[in-house]
Amino acid sequence: GASEITPDKKIIWNIDAPQGTEIHSIQPIGLDRVLVTQNGNPAKLMLINTGTGKTEKEFTFPVLNPGANPHVQFRRVHETKEGTFLAAHLRDGKVVEYDANFKEIWSYATFQPWSATRLKNGNTLITKGPHTILEVNKQGEIVWQFSQEDAPEYKFFVFQEASRLANGDTVVCNWCPYNLKDPKTWPGSVQVLEVTPEKKVVW
Repeated sequence: GASEITPDKKIIWNIDAPQGTEIHSIQPIGLDRVLVTQNGNPAKLMLINTGTGKTEKEFTFPVLNPGANPHVQFRRVHETKEGTFLAAHLRDGKVVEYDANFKEIWSYATFQPWSATRLKNGNTLITKGPHTILEVNKQGEIVWQFSQEDAPEYKFFVFQEASRLANGDTVVCNWCPYNLKDPKTWPGSVQVLEVTPEKKVVW
């Protein structure tokens, strides 16, 4: 499910995932609406008014084999500043941009995309499995990437979400529990890192 919580830990809005579904992605839209992605059969994108509880918009995702385990259908789905929707189809191996009417207008095929973010320059920042970050332009060309070979002194597991900072650096989450099953080993791993455009790890 998903909740909105005040600084003093009071839950002021909540949605529980119905049985057989999962919610991994939520994005605030203004002050009183949220964009919720619900994995399931069907997989849905919903714009919900948190004040009234009303679902103001609802779209059904076209996914392969919708009856399969919904766990890896989606992780990150976001509305862009242009009013389009950018979805990382984790299981189906592609990033798709949908227009305001949910018609596909752009796509990029890649292995297990966990997240996709539209950058200010119009390119798309993508994390793909197991541990690579791609910056892809509108023509589908890779203009920058970062992976294990660029920082052999660190152990990468599964890259989840990546964010581009104002200074041009990129911050990425390195999901260690994928390989390190014992939580006692987690403190010795690098779970968040910042890299420069020159691929130098600076934090």
